[in-house]
Amino acid sequence: MKTGRLLKFPRRDGDLHAYLYQDGSTVRATVYRLATGHERTPVREVTGSSPEEVEAEVRAWIDEHFPPPA
Repeated sequence: MKTGRLLKFPRRDGDLHAYLYQDGSTVRATVYRLATGHERTPVREVTGSSPEEVEAEVRAWIDEHFPPPA
């Protein structure tokens, strides 16, 4: 089991959860969409060399593809 951080993004049509963790020298994030009628498989995976870089990319991708409620 890996340890990391869970980021939650509430959205109108269901929440998105991003799990960020260190995997050797690489930082990884896996994004899941938690909505009725959708599979619980990753919708996006991001890798990078720093947690800040990976988190910024995840946040930008989620905001672009699943904009926050107005």
